[in-house]
Amino acid sequence: MRHILRRELAAYFSTPFGFVFLGIFMLLSGVMFTIYNLLGANGSMNGTFDMLKNVSFLVFPMLTMRMFAEERRSGIEPLLLTSRLTACQIVLGKLIAAELMFLLALFCTSVYVIIIAIYGMPDYFSLAASYLGFFLLGASMIAVCAFFSSFAENQITAAVASFGALFFMVILASFTKSLAIPFLTPVLSAAAITTRYDEFTRGILRPGPVIYYVSVVCVFAFFTVKNCEKRRLD
Repeated sequence: MRHILRRELAAYFSTPFGFVFLGIFMLLSGVMFTIYNLLGANGSMNGTFDMLKNVSFLVFPMLTMRMFAEERRSGIEPLLLTSRLTACQIVLGKLIAAELMFLLALFCTSVYVIIIAIYGMPDYFSLAASYLGFFLLGASMIAVCAFFSSFAENQITAAVASFGALFFMVILASFTKSLAIPFLTPVLSAAAITTRYDEFTRGILRPGPVIYYVSVVCVFAFFTVKNCEKRRLD
């Protein structure tokens, strides 16, 4: 798994994908920070992350679009699947590499915290809750993208499928607030990936939302492993 992890991390910086992801993520977060914090003279970043969650589905497909498709394009996927590595090790190596790239992007936004600390008095507990919540949300989105990317034969298909899945899961949050249909509403609410994040932006830390996002990561990682195992048997 460590070999896969190192190879994936190296690929992010030897190809444009990692830099494009970091650049677009910082652009979006910078725009949100400027609107909500600088122009709005607000010392809390809760609103910045709250706005960013609704557009984050634009960037994560770029982070995962080459995760499996690049190996299929180059023809080395059969060699990888027939190696001594298990499907679980392959998927976890790729997922952890993507999560680390996302963590690096979040670390780059610490410059916003420094600006707020210089010119204001930030609530550090609320900031920590927002960062934790957004990392869990992003980790969940990466796991969803990885699952859909594992079916794609090329990078464009992987990006479009991941974008469509995340857009659907984000837009569901708006519908579930106005629906009150027995059995259906709880199911749609479980699929609305951004709903549980609202508590983090209010500085509330409960086990429920944390368990939800960890569960989403585990479930989609499991499905991705099963798909890789199926391809190995094929």
